[in-house]
Amino acid sequence: MRPSVPQLNVLALHQMGDPRYWREAVRSLEFMIQDCRPELNCIVHDCAYPLPEYLRELDYHLIVMGPTFLCNRYREENLQRTRENYRFIAQSKACKVALPQDDYDCSAILDDWLNDWAVDRIYTVCPDKWHILYPKCNENREILLGYTGYVSEEWLESWRRPKPRKARTLDVSYRASKLPANFGSLGALKYRIADRFLEALGKGSRLKKDISTRFEDMIPGKQWHDFMNDSKCCLTTPSGSSLLDPHNKIRKCVESFVLHNPTAEFEEIEAHCFPELDRQQVFSAISPRNIEAALAETVQLATPGNYSDLMEPETDYVRLEEDCSNIKDVLKTIADTKKCKAIAERCKEKMLAQPRLRRANVVREIVEFGAKIASERGIPDPNQRKVDKALEKYQQDKKTNFQRFSPVKKISYFFRSIFKKKKI
Repeated sequence: MRPSVPQLNVLALHQMGDPRYWREAVRSLEFMIQDCRPELNCIVHDCAYPLPEYLRELDYHLIVMGPTFLCNRYREENLQRTRENYRFIAQSKACKVALPQDDYDCSAILDDWLNDWAVDRIYTVCPDKWHILYPKCNENREILLGYTGYVSEEWLESWRRPKPRKARTLDVSYRASKLPANFGSLGALKYRIADRFLEALGKGSRLKKDISTRFEDMIPGKQWHDFMNDSKCCLTTPSGSSLLDPHNKIRKCVESFVLHNPTAEFEEIEAHCFPELDRQQVFSAISPRNIEAALAETVQLATPGNYSDLMEPETDYVRLEEDCSNIKDVLKTIADTKKCKAIAERCKEKMLAQPRLRRANVVREIVEFGAKIASERGIPDPNQRKVDKALEKYQQDKKTNFQRFSPVKKISYFFRSIFKKKKI
């Protein structure tokens, strides 16, 4: 039975842009408080728009800063504007929770920001690197293990009975965008594995495959789940980076170099912008793709990595070397229907057995923490009449704002969000 929690005013901030292009895993994370606890006064706001004054006037008990909101650290002008527009958060007595991703990217900037705003709790996906990523917050703030994605009740229901393997039309699938070189060779592997796998297969392969890293082939929303559900196997690599860029220097160098050398390969960029730095530090974790594939009982052909210690080779996935040199062994395994079925089922069971991977559990933890801190700080109970009036006005304002979101701005917003944020 859910513990009793008083009514709370919750503000959740994101910057996902045009809803038509939202990735399901990101949406599920950014909207998890509202989805799991609809009885709360939860406002999920896109910080691309100013927060209306009538919402600033509310007494918030909990403020949640989502990963896309925290991506504003990647550009000095964006960070300055965000810190100015939302400076009331720094002075707010509300419990503040941050859900960053890609912590290794502008880590010192993020550490300063969250510490300046007196964030109460940070959920990060790299538990063995907290002291490196958050030297200030590690001393002054609470840091807990988080993940790049969580298992929602909707996901559980939709994949309660995945499509039978024999009915799936694809043998191997994959989608990835080309990440900037500032994520190191681990980031580059995410898109390079596609070409390497296809090359290793050769032109004579009879496998039915749908593998692409082209921008126009990206699959948004729940269509991605349909795609996964129709795949017997999928390629995967560890999510993360093999570079630490605390002050955004590597990113700036990479962008400048690529601007003047648009056809440069990764090795050229590395030699110019971060020689001998790649793989000195490796930050990796399980990705939403790993979770979704497990739920769909899609066998993962995965390159070596720790996968947050939740997946083991040949038990939970088929090991695929980074250079695909073991392609013959991989093909032999995926041709073994019985073995693939066992791998898929074990991986799913392992994911479902992890309480901290359940979205409802982490939401309950955050909400209960928020209620506790709000009570200790004497934040008054909501004036429900005032809140209801503000929520009603906000819903109308959101519709108006979206209608004013011109086609040109939508396209600009989409491209900007793609280039400043990875997948997680």
